[in-house]
Amino acid sequence: MTAGRGKNIWTLREAVAAFLAASGLDRQNVQDQVGRAWVEAVGPETARHTQLGRTIRSGVLNVVVDSSALLSELSGFRKADILRVLQEKVKRKHISDIRFRLGSTT
Repeated sequence: MTAGRGKNIWTLREAVAAFLAASGLDRQNVQDQVGRAWVEAVGPETARHTQLGRTIRSGVLNVVVDSSALLSELSGFRKADILRVLQEKVKRKHISDIRFRLGSTT
């Protein structure tokens, strides 16, 4: 917003959002939120065998899974339920799909 004599006036919400975006803290906050929601959706034991992608691109969360059996379970049987939990819990970033792939999680 611009006021008289060309000075910018921001609401506190706008100023905080700009600071978080510039500092990268906003991205970290979203990653933390997704991580917590992921553990809640799949459980801590399963979460230990997965690794979340660092970013959500075009609404897609990429997940590396360390065993083919778990990959099959997550992608074939649990994906819809996991996606629903993530969409309910992660408010700041829209997640429309999850893509699983086999790989190392360490």
